Amino acid sequence: MLTFPVLRAALKYGLAAALAGTLAMNRKDVQFAWYPLVAVVMCMDETDTRVLAASRTRVLGTLTGGLVGGLVHLVLSGWVGLTVSLLLVVPLLRLLGWQSSRGLGMLVCSMLFLIERYTEQNWAYVGGRILDTLIGIGAVLVVSFLFWPVDRLAEIRSIDAQLRRVITPRLEEIHRGLKEPGPLLERPSLPLIGSRLNLRLAQLVGDELRSAPGGRAHRQHWRQRQLLWERIQHHSLQVERLARLLPRGALAHADTPWLDDLPAMLVSGGNAAIPALPSRQSLVRLASGHQLPPLVLLGLDDEIQRLVRSLHSLALASRRDGTA
Repeated sequence: MLTFPVLRAALKYGLAAALAGTLAMNRKDVQFAWYPLVAVVMCMDETDTRVLAASRTRVLGTLTGGLVGGLVHLVLSGWVGLTVSLLLVVPLLRLLGWQSSRGLGMLVCSMLFLIERYTEQNWAYVGGRILDTLIGIGAVLVVSFLFWPVDRLAEIRSIDAQLRRVITPRLEEIHRGLKEPGPLLERPSLPLIGSRLNLRLAQLVGDELRSAPGGRAHRQHWRQRQLLWERIQHHSLQVERLARLLPRGALAHADTPWLDDLPAMLVSGGNAAIPALPSRQSLVRLASGHQLPPLVLLGLDDEIQRLVRSLHSLALASRRDGTA
C-alpha cells in the first residue's frame, strides 16, 4: 500500500540521486557517476541521526582506506600491497574509534590493488574517489535537511498521546470490571498497538537523544518517560489478565482507594499522592470475606502497585512540557 511515508522516502531517494548524478556528470574529475549514487543509497535514511552516522562512516572509511592504500601503493602492489594495507587499515580504524568504517576502508583498499587498471592509478584516483563520496553525501544532506525535515519531538508527543488513548480505556475497564457488577464488557485489549507504539517511541527517543544529547528531549525526561510507558504497558496487561480471573464486580463493596484512583493517574499531572496501598494481611482477609482466591488477589495487588507507581512517575515527568 502506497502511504505518505513510503512516497516521501521514494521522493527523497529520487531527488538525492538526481542531484548527485547531475553534480557528478558536470565535473570532469568525476570519472564514474556510480560512486556518488552508491553513497546516496548507503547514506539516505528517514532520520537525520542515521543519515549523519552513515555519512560519517562512509567519509571516514573512504579517507582512511584511500590514504593508507595510496601510501602502500607507492612501494608495493598486487596481493602483497593489499595484505599490508588491510593490516594497517583495520588497527588504525580501531585505534581511532571508527570501527563502523572498517568495511568501507577495506573495500577501498581492495579496489586499489585487486583490479589491474586501478593499480595503475595514483593520488589523483584516491582524490577522485573521495570527491565522488563527498558529492553523494552532500546530495543526501541537502535533500534530508532541506526537504521534509522530520520533527521528532512532535512525533514523540503524538505517540505519547496515542499511548494515553490506548491505556486510559484499559484502566477504566479494569476499574469497572472489579467495582461494577454486571455482564462483562466485550471491549478487547489492544496489546499489539501499545507494543508497536512503545517500539516506535523508543526508536524516536533514541534518535533524538543521539542527535541532541542535551536538547529538549533530555530536559523533558523522554528517556525515562519511554521506559515508564513500557512498564505501564506490561503491568496494565498483567492487571487486566488477573482481573479477568475474578468475578465481575468482585470488589464492588470493598474499600479499595488503590483501585478507585487508578483511571485518574494518567491525568493527575503528578499532583495527587500515590493512594494508600493495602497490606497483604488485609488482602487475605478481603479475599476470605468475599470468597475470592487469595493468590489471585495478592498477584493482582502486586501488579497494581507497580502500575500505580509507574503512572505516578510518568505524571510527574510529564509536567515538564504539560502533556500530563
